[in-house]
Parts: sequence; C-alpha cells; structure tokens
Amino acid sequence: MALPVLDQWLVRRMGRADKLPPSKDALREWQLARLRTLIAHAQANSSFYARSLSGVDPASIRSPEDFSRLPTVSPDDLREQPERFLCVSQDDIARVVTLQSSGTTGQPKRVFHTRDDLEATADYFDWGMRNLVGPGQTALVLMPGERPGGVGRLLVDALSRSGARAVAHGVLEDAGAGVDHLLAEEASCIVGPPAHVHLLAREWERRRLPAGTVCSVLLCWDSVPDALADNVERIFGCRVFRHWGMIETGLGGAVECAPGSGLHLREADVFLEIVDPETGSLVPDGEFGEMVVTSVLKLGMPLIRYRTGDRGCILPGPCRCGSPLRRLDPHVRRLAAGVAVGTGLLRLEELNEALYAVEGLSDFSARLSGRTLHVLVCGGNGVGERAKRALASLPVIALGVTENVLQIDIEMKNDAAPALPGLGKRRIVIDREL
Repeated sequence: MALPVLDQWLVRRMGRADKLPPSKDALREWQLARLRTLIAHAQANSSFYARSLSGVDPASIRSPEDFSRLPTVSPDDLREQPERFLCVSQDDIARVVTLQSSGTTGQPKRVFHTRDDLEATADYFDWGMRNLVGPGQTALVLMPGERPGGVGRLLVDALSRSGARAVAHGVLEDAGAGVDHLLAEEASCIVGPPAHVHLLAREWERRRLPAGTVCSVLLCWDSVPDALADNVERIFGCRVFRHWGMIETGLGGAVECAPGSGLHLREADVFLEIVDPETGSLVPDGEFGEMVVTSVLKLGMPLIRYRTGDRGCILPGPCRCGSPLRRLDPHVRRLAAGVAVGTGLLRLEELNEALYAVEGLSDFSARLSGRTLHVLVCGGNGVGERAKRALASLPVIALGVTENVLQIDIEMKNDAAPALPGLGKRRIVIDREL
C-alpha cells in the first residue's frame, strides 16, 4: 500500500534510510534535535539571537516544554533591523520579501530567503499538490507568476516535477476573464485566495457551466470561511482543500489531507506551538490559542518562536490516513480581527459566514466610518436586500442599530471585479487607518 503523499515527502525530507514514516514520538525527537542545532546555529551567526538566546544551552532543550520557555520573536522585532536575524551573508540571499501589515503605516517587515529555502518550498508544493492535480492535468493559479521565488512561480516549477502543469493567471481582476482562461487552458484545478476563487465560482454559476469540469480547488493565502468553501464545492462539484502558510516561514505551512480532515503540518520545516496569548504557556491539543512558529531548517534567516498573531488549534487524535503529521484546525483566524461598533466587537469571521451564505453574493468589503458600517456588495439583483437581512441577523449589528449607535450602508456593485483589488488579506477597514 502506497504511503500518503505527504508522508512520502516527510520521509525524504528527514532523510530516512528505511523509507518508512516515523512514529509521532520519533518525529518529535527528530524535530527537537533539529531545534537544538538551529539554536546553536543562530547563536553563533545572528546578532539578534546572540543576545536574545544568550545563556541558553541548546543541549538543555529535551522537550517541547523546554523549548516553550525560550523568548519569543514579535513582528516588531522583525520590523526593526531585520538584517540582525541573518545567519548568512547577504550574497547568499536569493529573495527578499517586504511585508506591510494590513492597517499598519509604520516600518514594514523584510523577510530573507536563500535558494535552499525556495527549493524546500517548491519541493513541499510538489508533494502537497499531488492530492489535487495529477500528471497531464493543469492547475490555474490566481497569483502572479513572473517574479522568481514568488508563490506563483514556485507552484509552476513545482507541479512540473510530477508531470502536472500550472498556469499563472495573475491576480484576479475580472471573473469573466478568469473563467475564460480556465476554460481555454482546460484546467481541472484552481489555486487562489478564497475571495477570488469564490468570485470565479459565481461567474461559473452565472454562465450555467457544468459541475465536474473543475475537480479540485486549493484555497490559500487568507482565512477560509465555511460558507465560502461550501459554495465553491457546490458550484464546481469538486473537492475543496484548504491551506495555511506564512511568508515569514517559507509560504507553505499546512495543507488539507482530505476535505474535512484538518490540515497536515509541514513539520519537517515548520515547528508549531499553540500558546495562551496572555501567559505564553502551551495549551493542550483541541484548544485554541496563538500560533507560534519556528522555521526548523531555514538557516539563512531563521525565526525561532515567532508570534504570528494568528489564532489556531491542533486537532487531537490521529488522522484517518495514518500520517504522523499533526493536523491544524482549518479555522485559522487573526487574534485581532474585529472592530468595536458601540455594542460589542464585530468580527470579520462573523461577516464572512453571514454574507457568503447570501444567495448570489459574489464578494464584499466592509468599512467602518464613525457609526456607519459601509458594506460594498458584489452580485446580481436582490443581493443587496438579502445582504442587509443577513447583517441584521448578527446580534452585535442588530443591537447597535436598535440602540442607534450603528448604521448600515449597503452599496451594490454588479461587475465581475473583486470588491477589493490586489492580494491583501481581507479585514474590516476603519477610516482612521486610511
């Protein structure tokens, strides 16, 4: 019986001579050994870690609890002189990514990747995508593919290794053009941000194109609402997989083994801890907390115990596929993904689930200006009224309207463009941030 594809990747990445997947305990011991090596490497070669990990004996790290007592790295640390994290010469850096966080006007983060880092990601993409697209099949990628080391280019290169093909469409600007491209390339798989794939699905539905042409979809780059995933699955009549990853740790982080099973972590490269955001202590599997990540084999610019600001949960128990890789709950959210509206906190995830469940709604954006929540809704006739009723079903909005501390303004847009341009992660915009 063939090993699950991610177990095949794990065996190769760990360099196991017996070609058999490790037990969970053996995998954890391998990770701890790599972490000890990483700490020593960072102490010796990075000015940041020489100071922050001063006095830490790598040999003392014998358990996850030992590791969890090390200091964390914050996004602000990364914004301030990111070169201090480097453990190699800048001549060894193949790509630098500049990240401006949503709603932040200060100094951006800069993340450095070596050629080995980019190759490791391409290798992971190759194996992780084999559940979605096979030899001779084509995936349409709703991301740019021109920049070397960018996610689109890495996917194009990765899929060619297994005999599949990826075509980079670029950032979706028009759903009609996207569907035309999908049909022209005879693509059976779509990879892209949830909002853009949903817009594509609604255009597919509007044209009354048949289900079954698209066989699989990978939703990535941003959080995935359940209502959106359900719509995409229903309209295309296919399996919908979810992905979680970060540019800071090398893009790929976890991918769904099978729909509904949870996201298997990229544990040979990314060590994930779930901690209480207030105390920093580890929480048990099955409980949500802040996601703290360590790039285990990323030696050029390692991040050791980086606080992501994301809220996540490790699913307890084994996956039915039998893999030793731990599973991430698909409902990864930002810890601070809400805005105060006078009667409480309105969370983006609540808007997502309420509005993507609206019949015919293609996309939306939300902006809070004073006491008014402006919602731009994309869709056909009647969508605006249905969206208004859906918003009124949310308790925090209903109470705010009743107590006259919140007003709702619905604006309709019925073209095929996304509600928000570009690849920025979706959020509720507050006017004072602009």
